[in-house]
Amino acid sequence: MNSQLENRPSLMIIDSYALLFRGFYATAATGNYMRNEQGMCTNGLYQFTRYMQDAIRTFRPTHVACAFDMGAKTFRNELYPAYKAHREEPPEELIPQFDRLWDLVEAFGIPCLGKEGYEADDVIGSFAAQCSAQGIHVNILTGDGDALQLINEHTHVTLMKKGIGNYLTIGLHNLEQERQVKRPDQIIDMKALMGDASDNIPGCPQVGPKTALKLIREFDHVDGLFSRIDEVPGKLRERLLEHKDIIYLSRELATIRTDLDIDCPLEKCVYKPDLARLAERLEQLDCSNIMRAVAV
Repeated sequence: MNSQLENRPSLMIIDSYALLFRGFYATAATGNYMRNEQGMCTNGLYQFTRYMQDAIRTFRPTHVACAFDMGAKTFRNELYPAYKAHREEPPEELIPQFDRLWDLVEAFGIPCLGKEGYEADDVIGSFAAQCSAQGIHVNILTGDGDALQLINEHTHVTLMKKGIGNYLTIGLHNLEQERQVKRPDQIIDMKALMGDASDNIPGCPQVGPKTALKLIREFDHVDGLFSRIDEVPGKLRERLLEHKDIIYLSRELATIRTDLDIDCPLEKCVYKPDLARLAERLEQLDCSNIMRAVAV
């Protein structure tokens, strides 16, 4: 039994822009932008590579895939035009690095996954669902706690913490310990109630994390809450009823899709970098010194 588990494929799905943003800001804070001979900033790409390689060495996946956002607008903007509308444009030093990231990932021999009209989270959720349904162990590497809703028997989420090599892996075994909810789907219901300022998801006014958690613990989910709304005291009941439609909209916005058709056979994800091609790409970025850190 143990040998079968050890021989089972393990897939790491990487939230690419989460790593790129993290890498950019980690170095931009000190003004260390790094530039190649053409004057293009490369600090985000350099740090992305360091983050990704450390995770691959640490978790030793047999297969790797990288997920990407494909444009600023998604189906969520059609549902709610204000979704993420408050976000500022990325710094001009970072913008050219978005386009080069796809090429860099492909140089590692890693497939790039994306789908127009959807976020990287939806691509991650759908590919994870496809693979975990086959009994493949999936590890999602991200900095975004929203991905915790994707946890199941075969899927874990590894959250990147400050610095390189500092991870928190959460699965069914420690979800309640780390987030105080009993099931992954309750991550969605929590956000439906309290909203999320970073994504501009409205939620219910004056319902914060403590109140949301109390409601979810008592009523299990949003549907259970409204089916027993008379049990909620006074002003809070009135507020929840007044904003019921917004709460359900927020739940829809917060739900990561898991039903998209992601056309990527698992064999394409076998991690086996083309070292010659990779060396060429890194030389173009004046990042050749990172080749010694490549996990093979």
